[in-house]
Amino acid sequence: MGCCASKNDDDLLEVQRALPAIGMPAQFRGSRVEIDSGDALVIGGTGAAMASAPIEQDGAYWEIKVIAPGSLAIGVSRKLQSEELDAGIDGSSENRWWTLDIPLDDGDVIGVAFGQSDLPNLSFTRNGKPLMMHDVKKIGGTVYPVISVGAGACVKIVFESEEFTHPPPTSRFSPLMVAQSVL
Repeated sequence: MGCCASKNDDDLLEVQRALPAIGMPAQFRGSRVEIDSGDALVIGGTGAAMASAPIEQDGAYWEIKVIAPGSLAIGVSRKLQSEELDAGIDGSSENRWWTLDIPLDDGDVIGVAFGQSDLPNLSFTRNGKPLMMHDVKKIGGTVYPVISVGAGACVKIVFESEEFTHPPPTSRFSPLMVAQSVL
């Protein structure tokens, strides 16, 4: 056992459970984005929402489960201003956001993988199958998971590995985590 190893994998699970949860708090979503009263990660309405934590780990993975199709853009963005969150996003904006913007069906599961060091930086899967033609290369700097909804769309955002429908594309990707200071 080394300085950072544990005799028991359950110890690691306890540490992971103690980390702060990632959500979509009011200051990170448009004023017309609606949050389900029973699940704060089920969203609908109109506008964009960002995760409460930036992507600071080397490889992060999360999923979007489509409950009701509509207008959807899924990906990563710089920290958006309130007017951008209210307006929503579509397609890609040079140096502001990078998203998957394709028609989706009820029940589709979009996997989102973002890597800091490998190319492509941003890749997507649909129901576990890679969407390589939508890969995005050369995204640098601080970005957040983002989703934009409209036209009746409703989705569940999944950041917890226990709730993933499909595994991350490789073992290098893990669930999005809130960075913790060791000082």
